[in-house]
Amino acid sequence: MAAPTKDQLAAREGEVKILVEQDKRDEAGDKLFELIADCARGGDISNANRLRDMLYDVDPMALTSIIKANEIIDEAMSGAISEDFVQAWSGLHDALTGDEFMALYHSLEKHEVGGGKTVVKAGSRLDALFFVNKGNLSVICDCIGKDAEVKTLEPGTMIGENCFQPSVWTVSVVAITPVELFVLRKKQLLALVEKFPGFENKLTGFYGQFDDIARLLQEKELKRRRHERFRVDHKIVFQVVAKDGAVDKRTFRGELDSISRGGLAFLMRIVKRENRWQLFGRRLLVSLKFEGTQYQFQGAVVAVTVQDLQNHDYAIHLAFDEPVSEDRVKPLVPPEPVEDELPSEEEGRGDNESTGHAVEDEG
Repeated sequence: MAAPTKDQLAAREGEVKILVEQDKRDEAGDKLFELIADCARGGDISNANRLRDMLYDVDPMALTSIIKANEIIDEAMSGAISEDFVQAWSGLHDALTGDEFMALYHSLEKHEVGGGKTVVKAGSRLDALFFVNKGNLSVICDCIGKDAEVKTLEPGTMIGENCFQPSVWTVSVVAITPVELFVLRKKQLLALVEKFPGFENKLTGFYGQFDDIARLLQEKELKRRRHERFRVDHKIVFQVVAKDGAVDKRTFRGELDSISRGGLAFLMRIVKRENRWQLFGRRLLVSLKFEGTQYQFQGAVVAVTVQDLQNHDYAIHLAFDEPVSEDRVKPLVPPEPVEDELPSEEEGRGDNESTGHAVEDEG
């Protein structure tokens, strides 16, 4: 049987909510159980799980229905994994436990993309991890105004620049042939991490074999920085800038690590890892005083990267709206430029909410 359509699901959920408002919780629980069963048996495990959680709130005393709903979902999950998927991702299957692999599979969205279509654009904040199941895709980098292919993604490979840590995409991904993708959203990743201790370390460990863009750029001698970046060491304070341009009176301290005409990076301690996402995308005003002169720079946070996980040290990468003059940067920097390629603050300038994705961000 097919799972309820989006419209059918919304209508039936609406009926449940009306019954709850009328305090007819027994009847609401029965209808919700039927909807859970229909979703699970139709292969919509994600909504089945979501509605099962709702059942706890709607009728917490309906223990028989709750237990039966869990059994139906477990039964549907155990028989729903495609053999093709298991074979394509045998390495990942070996890295995870059976329960972890099954839960991951049912957390994925399946997308089919036509050849020539853009899956994600550089500058996007799409927080998803892509699993290539069929077909080939090209990973393209803007190297100082010229597009260059960094690598080709084949079945059994992955890519995701904004899932494990906050960062805009620094590359574009375009389908060469018709492709079949499985997509893991950050929301689903966080649910898996909460359910399975150690899951994130296993997944990031497996993903590490595909996280080679920086190395390939260096090997191909491809440069994407429009401006030299310089290592610096200055104490700074920063303030959050609201959408209307108002500057928050509260100040936070950091340590300026590098700067170019296009952006800067500073270090700060973030004890709670989830707070990294609070800074991502925010506009900041960075201020420092050097040799009697006050300097201020404003821009948007395009990445928050780990520097020292044990000590909770992170680098905050800020992209300026427009390149600043050399006169504003030169007094702050030593003569030797920084040669490393990543992360590039300048990649974040432009339209962070890129349109035209074949795989759209969640509303």
